[in-house]
Amino acid sequence: MSISVVVLGDKESIVREIESYQGELIVTRVCSETAEAIAACLTAIADVLLVADAQQVPPMEQIEELMGNGTAVVYLLENSTELSPLPDVLQLPVDIAMSDLEERITATVHSLKIPESSPIDDQRSAGKSEPSTQGKIVCFWSAPGSPGRSTLALNYAVEAAVTGKSVVLLDADTYAASISIQLGLMDESASVAQICRIMDSGSTDINRLNAACSLVQVGDTTVRVGTGIPRSSRWPEVRASALRRAALVFREHYDFVVLDIAPHIAMDEQLSFDTQAPQRNAVTVEVLRCSDEIFMVVQSDSIGIPRAIRAIDELEENHPELRPKIIFNRVSVSSSGRSPKRRLSEAWDRFGPMHDVVGFLPNDSAVCSASVLAGSPLLEIAPKSSLRTEIRSLAGIKSTDLPMNRITRRFSKSA
Repeated sequence: MSISVVVLGDKESIVREIESYQGELIVTRVCSETAEAIAACLTAIADVLLVADAQQVPPMEQIEELMGNGTAVVYLLENSTELSPLPDVLQLPVDIAMSDLEERITATVHSLKIPESSPIDDQRSAGKSEPSTQGKIVCFWSAPGSPGRSTLALNYAVEAAVTGKSVVLLDADTYAASISIQLGLMDESASVAQICRIMDSGSTDINRLNAACSLVQVGDTTVRVGTGIPRSSRWPEVRASALRRAALVFREHYDFVVLDIAPHIAMDEQLSFDTQAPQRNAVTVEVLRCSDEIFMVVQSDSIGIPRAIRAIDELEENHPELRPKIIFNRVSVSSSGRSPKRRLSEAWDRFGPMHDVVGFLPNDSAVCSASVLAGSPLLEIAPKSSLRTEIRSLAGIKSTDLPMNRITRRFSKSA
């Protein structure tokens, strides 16, 4: 079986060695530019991209796209020690014997083509086989609008941390990030953008990822917070594959990785470009796909419910494997009539998709407004509120704590 190889870099010696060996490797194209090589691999469906120039190493996002399409990536570099180790990329010394080179490349190509599952499925299965060493990725998603998604994500993370769990909260909303505002953090640095840059550099060092986040003290506990982009125009800095890989790294070191994501999942950007282009909604899709638990927040009124049903229909059409859990938020008699929980359950059973309803959260606008105004979670503002009680129940926590005194929080950048 022949294996087609696209060589990236002006290294005639490597090409001559492959051709003179007359083995299974066949050089189909030699490219001097990264974009040209990526396009050649994607359009011609090459088996291998062999990178022979350290200055032309593709970013991780493009490498993942290639491997997702079944193209193996091989580094054959003189100064490979200067590069950070990259997952799933075969790195070989430049003086390797051709017989060994062909054997290693052939094994790598077969390993990519034989499995039916995707890299994400492999990571999920690995997490299931070793539950004791893996945390949990929980994301909060919703239909377009403002159903209270960020408020729930923040307070869910806080309540999990209060029980002694290690928690990292990431604001991955590329349209309207708000976690930093709700915590009173004036952070213009955009932690998630820094996290993506760290992952794209090839590093998986948890210390570097921790340092990019803010450590927020809430009561007697702390929550590590990755703030979102302060301006929506900066959305290209939050790259989908990098953030997904970061969430998986955090999951190895934290009990909970909580993400607040944007509502939109349409991938229309790819229709507007002939070449690879950044996709704003890809962040939401990638986070949904790698999450262990998805909460969909639904505003409990005649506008929020139809929006949610349409959003779930779109999700099932494009990603039928995802099963979000439904949370009805802002439940009140004024918006749903008498016996609002019963009426909402009946309406959802009749018109809504077959997804479990796991929570009915009361409409406590006064408490939420006070929380935002003070830049504090419900734990500090209203520890005995019914909304906090329901969020604790959502997180599987029994509400037995006595009300706590107001505690002044301190914010610090992790060392």
